[in-house]
Amino acid sequence: MALDKIEINGYRGFNTTASVNFSVPNGDAGSGLTIITGSNNSGKSSIIECFKARGGYQSPSFTVGRRNADTDLVEIKLYFNGRVEIIKSQQKGSSETTRENVEQNEPIYVLPSRRAFAPFFSRSDGFDRSTYLQSEQLQAQRSSVMDNFQYRLFNTLKNQAAFNEVLHKVLPSKPEWSIDQSDEGNYFLKFYNGKHSHSSDGLGEGIVSIFSIVDSLYDSKSGDVIVIDEPELSLHPMLQKRVFSLLKDYARDRQIIISTHSPYFVDIPSLISGGSLVRVVNNGNGSVVHQLSAEGQEILKKLSSGNLYNPHTFGLDAKELFFSEDNIVVVEGQEDVLLLPSVAEQLGMNIDASFFGWGAGGASNIEHICKLLEELGFTKVSGILDGDKAELIPSLQEKFPKYHYVHIAADDIRTKPARKASNSVEGLLDKKRVLKDEYVDVTKKLFVELNTYMGERF
Repeated sequence: MALDKIEINGYRGFNTTASVNFSVPNGDAGSGLTIITGSNNSGKSSIIECFKARGGYQSPSFTVGRRNADTDLVEIKLYFNGRVEIIKSQQKGSSETTRENVEQNEPIYVLPSRRAFAPFFSRSDGFDRSTYLQSEQLQAQRSSVMDNFQYRLFNTLKNQAAFNEVLHKVLPSKPEWSIDQSDEGNYFLKFYNGKHSHSSDGLGEGIVSIFSIVDSLYDSKSGDVIVIDEPELSLHPMLQKRVFSLLKDYARDRQIIISTHSPYFVDIPSLISGGSLVRVVNNGNGSVVHQLSAEGQEILKKLSSGNLYNPHTFGLDAKELFFSEDNIVVVEGQEDVLLLPSVAEQLGMNIDASFFGWGAGGASNIEHICKLLEELGFTKVSGILDGDKAELIPSLQEKFPKYHYVHIAADDIRTKPARKASNSVEGLLDKKRVLKDEYVDVTKKLFVELNTYMGERF
């Protein structure tokens, strides 16, 4: 099956209909990956929960806390190859629901962000993938533990070789684990570390997280849909990189949907290969979904492919952008990022915004960065250009009328001596990186104008 789209209306923060389009794998690494970003309480986890509404033997209950107060009813639509599944409230103000056209034999594996499980548990024959997913359903309240995961472990133990092969791609040492029983009759997960072992009661949250992520993948098949909420939780950056590499590989022929707060899980090559980037925003008026278009993906490809002079244009610092709430400043290059705050400090001022990475990689790229920001729903963006690029501002302002563009008074941020291939450049700062007296007033005015714009609300 291929999941094309989900539409959500009335669930938690979604007081108007929002839709998310999902990537369909094409064989390339990361091509089936859909990455959902956004700040806390924006609505990312609510999207994840909506997939659970189609699971289980009974229709879910949309309790008071799950229904948006503006609508007091919920409707979720999932589109699979032309087939539409509907989960909706029976009527306004009711927790009772109906499910229409839901294919229970095509389950979606949903892994919540809260991945703890009961450390001591009873015996089970083991839930295979299908049985486990059929038992999983949307609970009345968000739980701090996975309800049936401990029963899944008995089945995983039977397939330990296949499981460990995947687990070893993330954990650097060869993993050893088993299920043991206490004298009181309780079963527990046992991990070995050399000659020593410890039970599931003492497992670190990071190991539990990796264990459950691997379990969601190892017995999946081509065409499956796997949804993971915040896969980076409790993981060291190196482990985050390994987990993402694993997800990216599985996304060659499976649909992998993740919500994340980590720049390590926003991968530009995956987006260029066909992956999707989604940003969820809630500014107090409800959750809204913004998604990168095909044009946006082409911009990413243009700016990141083989850029020997500006390889950091979409480096780790730049990818932090996707988790910013708003108030972004785009500048030409890394010197501007470093020196403009210094200029503001010399004036006893602050720049009330965050810089985009280490610059756009040139004035001509500012337009492309702003297009990406516009598609992802950023409303407060300012571009600061060098004085010799001031002629670009009218065109930028016309294309992005809600954004704000200014230029510094000098041709460059820094005074540069003549070289064989270029003439000297008059800069805003002298050779000691001190703001020149003749530019004090005009630069102070620029920062006041910038901060005033950033503080406005549409």
